[in-house]
Amino acid sequence: MRIGIIGKYPPIQGGVSMRTYRVAHALAAQGHEVHVVTNAKEVHGPFRMHMRPEDWARCEARHAAGSVSVHWTEPADRSQSYIPMASPYVSKLAAIAARVHAERPLDVLYSHYLEPYGVAACLAGQMTGVPHVARMAGSDAGRLWRHPQLELLYDHVLRSAELVIAAGQVAERAIEHGVDPARIAAGGQLALPEELFDPDGPPLDLAALRAEIERDPEARDQAWGGFAGRCPYFGIYGKLGDTKGSFALLAAMRRLERAGLEIGLVALAHGPEGIEQRFRSRTRKLGLADRVLQLPFLPHWRVPEFLRGCLAVCCLEQDFPIGIHTPITPFETLLCGSCLVASTEVIRKLPGYARLVHGYGCVAIADVNDIAGLSSRLGAIVRDPRPAAAVGARGRKFARELQREADFPHTLECVLEAAAARQRAPVMGRPPPRDAVDLPEHDELTFTRMAEAALHAGSNGAEGCQGKTIGAPAPPGKILAELEQAVGMGRVRLKPLLAAVAIESRIAAARSEMANLADRRDPLFRLRLRRWAMAEDDLAGLIALRSPDLRVLEFELDVSELAGARTPAELPASPSPQPSWMIVFAPDAADGRGPLVVDRATARILELCDGTRTVLQIAGELGDEARRGIEENLAWIENLFVHGLISLEEAISPCPDRVRTRSVNLSRDDAAASPPPHSASKTRVNALVPGEGQGGGAR
Repeated sequence: MRIGIIGKYPPIQGGVSMRTYRVAHALAAQGHEVHVVTNAKEVHGPFRMHMRPEDWARCEARHAAGSVSVHWTEPADRSQSYIPMASPYVSKLAAIAARVHAERPLDVLYSHYLEPYGVAACLAGQMTGVPHVARMAGSDAGRLWRHPQLELLYDHVLRSAELVIAAGQVAERAIEHGVDPARIAAGGQLALPEELFDPDGPPLDLAALRAEIERDPEARDQAWGGFAGRCPYFGIYGKLGDTKGSFALLAAMRRLERAGLEIGLVALAHGPEGIEQRFRSRTRKLGLADRVLQLPFLPHWRVPEFLRGCLAVCCLEQDFPIGIHTPITPFETLLCGSCLVASTEVIRKLPGYARLVHGYGCVAIADVNDIAGLSSRLGAIVRDPRPAAAVGARGRKFARELQREADFPHTLECVLEAAAARQRAPVMGRPPPRDAVDLPEHDELTFTRMAEAALHAGSNGAEGCQGKTIGAPAPPGKILAELEQAVGMGRVRLKPLLAAVAIESRIAAARSEMANLADRRDPLFRLRLRRWAMAEDDLAGLIALRSPDLRVLEFELDVSELAGARTPAELPASPSPQPSWMIVFAPDAADGRGPLVVDRATARILELCDGTRTVLQIAGELGDEARRGIEENLAWIENLFVHGLISLEEAISPCPDRVRTRSVNLSRDDAAASPPPHSASKTRVNALVPGEGQGGGAR
């Protein structure tokens, strides 16, 4: 395809600019001819990146079959002047896109961010007849779109678009404002290049960068502060502001300085003029001018250099007024293997955030404005920096696993192809079987619903499962009794449902028992240590406790044989008579997980995690039974901790048999690392069993 992209681009700072760049180059690598139309050269400080000649060269690219070409608007001058004066961005962007189409006919236009790019793309699409795919970010969807002088125009842009990429609250509001739901598509997650965000690359040379900036008149005024990088330093990057934690961090730095700690702050961060002046004035007032270095924004591909040089990277956004805003900075920090210090608000916006765990894969700050608490956390890192590398390595493992789920750029590519063909929004994923019964999404009562429908159908003279229940089904115990009676009366086709409903009856009983548990723990805070974080060799001596909001059920049949069945005919007539184990979670568990099928060794581990044994003791007791070595057992126990089945805490007194052992799943390049267990909400039963020689894996 020939794709026209109208949007932010380097040297504009920010997440949307970075995403547009990544999308353009990823689509070109897939063989598409990409034309980027942007006003990026018109951006001025402080939101302009410092660009070297080699950085400008990276804006365009040529691949074997695809390419990226950039078409820049010219900065406003006297030839564009009018009263009141402003650069005519919309007009220039739309006209350039139309000219590109006249020279190289485009198949589709794609815009990211409404102002001015979505508006310009809408106009260009109407001028050329090229279909337009519109996408919003955070501030335009959450703030600009709600402005009374902008809302009607943006509604028109979205209603006029061939397809709109949106999800969640944004998609709901688009539908309320007249966008056909059939024209709303998911754009897929962004994947960052792991070869670039690699912890083993070169760190930023601060002295060389400062000399480089001095030669750039556009960036010279954006460098400020006397810190020369001669001692360890924290890093922040992105925009400055009260809700970004910028001023709370300065207050915490003052406390560290008064405590005699040698630590600096490097800020790849700027804000509007008022915020910028406040930040520098506050730094001077606190006596921190020689501890702070503020640098111009750098291109996205240089961010890993900055991250590698930091002792830890702070992402302290809190009480941000746009709830749907999800910054990319914490993910970049994690992927690069840097120690992330972040507000719980930021961390909880990451998918599967509970796997990070405070003190294990990140440092979580519950209240950024609690200066004493923030400075205490930061001071602990400065005084005892050794665990920072282990925390960063675990964070990188989390980010790499999360990124494997991103089908980038294939999902967006499918959306653009559908728009070019003027088709409806593509439905990603495998459709259900054609002969499947129209049942609600699989949950813990799927077979009970199935059985109730089959019993009801039979009472009307039909056999099988032709009907369906509406709303909640009857209790599984009641349905099980009715099933047994029906089978006893000769309705043998219902017999396969007996075992399935009996399993669901036990699940329902276990969940009922756990309802309204008093002992609830925040999944982010499941590691209790005197030290600020768990070092690489601390695992073996920690006490393991299974989560209070789970139960382990044992069955005398292989429950995994029931997985995925959508009709009674798909159920086995008689499941294999071999033991199996299932983990059932409380109905109001934080992550809403469904049941997990596990192997005998995992069930045994959870039985042993009663708070009386160290991880090493459990691994030793399990050795003969699991037929694995101590190292593999330690890795599997750590995997269960990461996925929230157990918590860890320091023993009150040192255990006599404590040994120092390697935390085996810290390898940053461990391709065999165990994937996370999946919820049973979409698949009837899931398995969580140790992988052979891998320290565990989900099946």
